[in-house]
Amino acid sequence: MKLCLALLSWLSLSALAQNDAPLPQSILELPLKPAVINTDPGPEYSDEQRDYAMVIGMDRTPKGRIWAAWVAGGDSPRAYFVAASSDDEGKTWSKPRLVIDVPDAPTGLEVSVLVGNFWTDPTGRLWLFYDQSLSMFDGRAGLWAITCDNPDDDKPVWSEPRRIWHGMTLNKPTVLSNGEWLLPISLWTRDRIGVPELRETGYADLDEVRMANLFVSTDKGTTWTRRGGVMVPETDFDEHMVVELKDGRLWLLARTKQGISESFSSDQGRTWSEAKPSVIQNVSARFFIRRLASGNLVLVKNGPLDKRIKGRSHMTAFISEDDGKTWNGGLILDERNGVSYPDGFQSPDGIINIIHDRERAKEREIIMHRVTEADILAGKLVTPSSQTKMLVSKARGAEIGERLYNGIQLPGEWPPRDLDAKSYEPMPVPYLKAKPKIIPIDKGRQLFVDDFLIESTDLKRTFHQARKHEKNPVFKPETKYELDPVKIEGDEQAVCYLGHGGVFFDPKEDLYKMFYTAGWRGGLALATSKDLLNWKRPNVGTIGGNLLLPPGPEWAGGDNSVWLDVNAKDPMQRVKMMTDRRPLPVSHTLQTSPDGKVWSQGVATGKAGDYCSFFYNPFRKVWCYSIKQGGEHGRNRWYAENTDFIKGADWSKSVFWCNADKLDEPDPKIGDPAQLYSLNATAYESLMLGEFYIHLGPDNKLCDDGKFPKITEIKLGFSRDGFHWDRPDRQPFIAATRKEGDWDRAYIHGTTGVCIVKEDEIWFPYTGYSGIAPNGKRGMYTGAAVGMAVLRRDGFASMDAGEKEGSLTTETVAFNGRHLRVNASTAKGELRVEVLDEKGEVIAPYTKENCVPLKADATQQTVAWKGADSVDAVRGQPLKFRFHLKQGSLYSFWTSQTP
Repeated sequence: MKLCLALLSWLSLSALAQNDAPLPQSILELPLKPAVINTDPGPEYSDEQRDYAMVIGMDRTPKGRIWAAWVAGGDSPRAYFVAASSDDEGKTWSKPRLVIDVPDAPTGLEVSVLVGNFWTDPTGRLWLFYDQSLSMFDGRAGLWAITCDNPDDDKPVWSEPRRIWHGMTLNKPTVLSNGEWLLPISLWTRDRIGVPELRETGYADLDEVRMANLFVSTDKGTTWTRRGGVMVPETDFDEHMVVELKDGRLWLLARTKQGISESFSSDQGRTWSEAKPSVIQNVSARFFIRRLASGNLVLVKNGPLDKRIKGRSHMTAFISEDDGKTWNGGLILDERNGVSYPDGFQSPDGIINIIHDRERAKEREIIMHRVTEADILAGKLVTPSSQTKMLVSKARGAEIGERLYNGIQLPGEWPPRDLDAKSYEPMPVPYLKAKPKIIPIDKGRQLFVDDFLIESTDLKRTFHQARKHEKNPVFKPETKYELDPVKIEGDEQAVCYLGHGGVFFDPKEDLYKMFYTAGWRGGLALATSKDLLNWKRPNVGTIGGNLLLPPGPEWAGGDNSVWLDVNAKDPMQRVKMMTDRRPLPVSHTLQTSPDGKVWSQGVATGKAGDYCSFFYNPFRKVWCYSIKQGGEHGRNRWYAENTDFIKGADWSKSVFWCNADKLDEPDPKIGDPAQLYSLNATAYESLMLGEFYIHLGPDNKLCDDGKFPKITEIKLGFSRDGFHWDRPDRQPFIAATRKEGDWDRAYIHGTTGVCIVKEDEIWFPYTGYSGIAPNGKRGMYTGAAVGMAVLRRDGFASMDAGEKEGSLTTETVAFNGRHLRVNASTAKGELRVEVLDEKGEVIAPYTKENCVPLKADATQQTVAWKGADSVDAVRGQPLKFRFHLKQGSLYSFWTSQTP
């Protein structure tokens, strides 16, 4: 297909020069490469294997074969096309005869084939339109087409794919009375761009034509030229359709967030009236309108004409005999829920054939109807041969889960429900046994806390513990609220504890903020600091002093978990809190606040143990709830998640998560089996970091009788899927001293948020208990203060070499960054890096010999080679790094856009 010269400048919009592109040119150009048209699909594309069904469209060949297409893989970046045919008017259908499934980028960006349609043109040739894009939309996308001159043969022959323009279509062309073919192509607005690197400025030259465009062909599809377009207010993918009215005008209808908008053109689509809401009401979904052989119009949509129903149900057909001024009939084709995206055609015998999907992800059905104008006008089937709800396809495969940023493929059931609460074995970690073939490494620094990234090595892995700051405790009881007994639960006193509280940096005020409990079972309070060492108690102007909430079960509750959500879209939800409500068994509530002073009404979660917490997983954009329960091995944790913090209050579907296990050794002087007291987590660089509070005893009664604190210590776990935890090091990361008189003798707590990155270090706030108040009073929960533990940035684990040089070769990775960076300590030795292809062959000039040796102790160092100070030449490709290390430690590596 020849492209008009006027479009060539747009087609070459790889306008981002290689050295300036946020993504490698090889990745940007993936959607510009013709897809392989698979005309012999394997069993992986069968009904038994597919997990999704979203209708695209169908049409009839001159000899009567019906071709239909639908999307599998999800209404998501994984989307791909499947097409089948029927030779008996839709009664039975072939297995998939054609599949368009474009390979994903090695860096993890998926290339989707999401929308399109079948169309038989006036010459009898069958077209299949489809789009290609990075993610679901990269800001440019591209409408492609293949054609077939023998669609009725046993072995149809399809043309080579041809790119028409940017954007995409979901509807058939309209043949005008003057013989021109008018093709609707939508170029979505910038807010739909799903590739973060392109969201702000990618393909900015196309911004003027981000609208419902119309392309025309005057030479039977050999060339297509943009004729005009309509900027539709409140657009929701446009999905526009055009009919030619009897007075010569063109009528365009487009999908919007509010339903349907319409526009008119009196010059064959060159100019259009301002788009305005149509009187035709609809949910935000695709509809179908077409001129029939009788001259009437058929419209298929969800629900009645004059009412916008709540969901996608009641697929209904109408007839207009006056070019859309009025509509008659109303045949409900399918009254069930989840019916959407109608398309169709009229066969020569006058039968109107309509196809749509039903419950795309659940029932996964493609449904077809064969009706007449008489049926539609009567509102019921009056034609003997008419039939509704004919099954075209039903996907029956196991649900395919989400593919993560690091290449890990989640199962369809998530979170998993197959872990055994009775087991005392370490948690299995599936992604360490079955690694991705290629690991994208664009998100964060890549740490060596496990073997996920390592193909082979003779370096020694060393795990490191946090260093307790010499100025500890940095925050201790001073006010009346903190020193005096609260008298809600016992006579404990002199308590400032995080449990779980929360410590965060607030960029809005350029302050660190500590949410803590003032007094045992006391009020929720706020402290602020410029440096994490020196803390102030601001007068917040609510209950008194620095108290945000007073003590009591209806106010601060028991234990509080607080998250300062600096990225909250709703400013009223900037501070999120979970608190328990006594008496036991506890019912927690979730609340939000703009500033911690005024709180929303609490939403109950249901019953759980006390001391639950929550965290945010930004890799999957979900709020996760760490729910304390009791089990065969004592205290343990259950898990629930939700994209909406408040809606996550329903814990009825929570799943067992984890125990302490047999590798958590008892305290030799106590002998009690270890229990999991709490589990907090946060995203750190490329993984989730978990603080496991390991309870070692003694029993609460012994501690209460003896007036001393029980022992809990913090150990670490690491997760790359946000659920399964690898815990390779069972040494305490922050230990209890067990020494009489020490401020952190026992009962060590971390906090919501876990840690704070501060320059080249990671700071871990924690609570410790001495069991002794300043006045000498003793108690199990008496004498609590807050300290800081510090670790080198990325310093959880290092890969080490002595005087003898060692090496580490990564698994196959891919990335978009331009520079290779490392965190390494090699002041007495050196580090060199070479780049290998997938087969392990060195890629020049990225050799060990050409590498400029790194001889420093620094958390951020740039790797360079003679003749190449960047990795531009290989970015976007599958490759391996081999690190050669002598007398030093390697903590992490990553790539970045700048050195």
